[in-house]
Amino acid sequence: MRVLLIGPAWDTGQWVEYCAGGLAGIGHDVVMHRYSAGLGRPAGPWARLRRRIVGSDRFHMERVLGMLRRDNLDVLKAAAQHRPELTVVLKGEVLLPETIERIGQMTDGPMVHWSGDDPTWFPNIVAAAHLYDRFFLADPSYAQDLEARNVTAQFLPHAADPSMWVGDDVGSDTVDIIFVGDARHNMGHLPEDRYRVDIVEAIAQADVSLAVWGRGWEKLESSYKVGSVHRGLTLLPAPAVARAYRGAKIALNVHHAQMREAPNMRTFEIPLAGAFQLTDYKSCMADLFDIGTELAVYKGTDDLLTLINRYLGDSQARHDIAVAGRRRVESDHTYEVRMRQLVEAALGKQ
Repeated sequence: MRVLLIGPAWDTGQWVEYCAGGLAGIGHDVVMHRYSAGLGRPAGPWARLRRRIVGSDRFHMERVLGMLRRDNLDVLKAAAQHRPELTVVLKGEVLLPETIERIGQMTDGPMVHWSGDDPTWFPNIVAAAHLYDRFFLADPSYAQDLEARNVTAQFLPHAADPSMWVGDDVGSDTVDIIFVGDARHNMGHLPEDRYRVDIVEAIAQADVSLAVWGRGWEKLESSYKVGSVHRGLTLLPAPAVARAYRGAKIALNVHHAQMREAPNMRTFEIPLAGAFQLTDYKSCMADLFDIGTELAVYKGTDDLLTLINRYLGDSQARHDIAVAGRRRVESDHTYEVRMRQLVEAALGKQ
């Protein structure tokens, strides 16, 4: 089946590529369009000159709006050229409702949307939600928000890609605990939230060796001890993250506030890498993993510090949970599995 896959070009993740691989792995012909890809490129000489002439604010606005226009036109062009039998939109916050409606008119197959976090922060997603044949949420708690627009959403959890995360080699920087992720305490379009910062800071103040990778940690106030264990802004690509996870005794997972009930991507990637995961609890986890056997969970800072002391002293438990977690992800939570579920639902087979 011909599939048009549309999704964001992220500098710190490959969600679109993972889904494309999953679709191809189950036998589909995939055309991939990654929107906003040009925003990460440095400005050339003419662009820098224009920025000096019109000012940085106007230049940035022109660049963003110009990319928005190109992305919408390019998506329509791709739909016209490839005539997909299935169109899959991942997030799609830049796609105008008129673009989604036009794709529906141009193509015969169903259109589906998969939202990886809170769709209500993005007006284009909400305005176009009713135009999709199926709407999937990586966190089901947002379904109620969409019901007000007569949109019925289904839960489709995140997943992991074995080709990127499975391995046995270990990073040279061995520590007790590693956390890989942005601080996300001040993201601009979201309310300030220091939950993740406070969790990691509590570990930084404990008597353990800790390594933290990600953006935002370097901008915290000097009073935060976590700044002293911040190793860098990025740790990429995914195989490098996997090696770092395997080199640590504990791979810490701390969800962003947008994931209210369901697990994030890291929940699946850490065990697939063969590492022992200690994650904050989400209510949907019990339907996806055997808690205590396939992953360990904490509820609050005090519980976290207690579990850290327990698992640092029990290498056999860490090994057993890591092995069981990898088996579960390989069996139930790869992108091939997830894309098969998506396609079957889109075609009305489930």
